[in-house]
Amino acid sequence: MALVGGGGAGNVAGSNPSGTGSSINYIGEHAYAHSGMVTFDAETTLLQFTTGSGYIVCKIRPYYDTVNASENMQWNIYMDDQLIASGEIQHAANSGYWPEFDFLIPSFTKVRVSAENVGGGSDVDASVTLVGRVY
Repeated sequence: MALVGGGGAGNVAGSNPSGTGSSINYIGEHAYAHSGMVTFDAETTLLQFTTGSGYIVCKIRPYYDTVNASENMQWNIYMDDQLIASGEIQHAANSGYWPEFDFLIPSFTKVRVSAENVGGGSDVDASVTLVGRVY
């Protein structure tokens, strides 16, 4: 793929290509998203976006703060408002993140990744990353 912008810069799209947020970013044939750490106790959306015309083969990895967290975390991945994957990290056996989830996200798909503190009412900090290739 040809580079644009001179100086070897890739074709970057997205409102915040180097930072955090709930949207997806594209650099050439690659896609990524970083929610950044978010504090919550009820189910909270960490990533939410709609893909473009290409499909994405990606890895999604959730994280949460093990220093201040004493609760179990529930992670949910939705595509077009359908729950695709869900699971719980139990605090007693946690290492702060789950293994990566491998996904194929079809073109023009609405994606939402959420987390919820299912162990109690205290606030927790969590984030999620997505890294993939666009075809």
